[in-house]
Amino acid sequence: MNVQVPVSFSPAVERLIAQGRFRSAGEIVAEGIKLVLMRDELERDVQAGIDDLDAGNRIEAETVYAEARRRIKAIEDGQAQ
Repeated sequence: MNVQVPVSFSPAVERLIAQGRFRSAGEIVAEGIKLVLMRDELERDVQAGIDDLDAGNRIEAETVYAEARRRIKAIEDGQAQ
């Protein structure tokens, strides 16, 4: 698959590659796709939580915080959810 990066993003793409954060524009695009998928999953999780609350289901705050910390660590470690 070939993807065209808008010209307005060229400076940012070049900067990210120059900083050594990515080796190519393709890697940057792949990271963007990964982030979109993660955002979609987060939106589904948030909606599921809202639905649970609306149904009267509750979870202790510490349980929620522990799960959030686990997910943040997984993201930082580059692991899939």
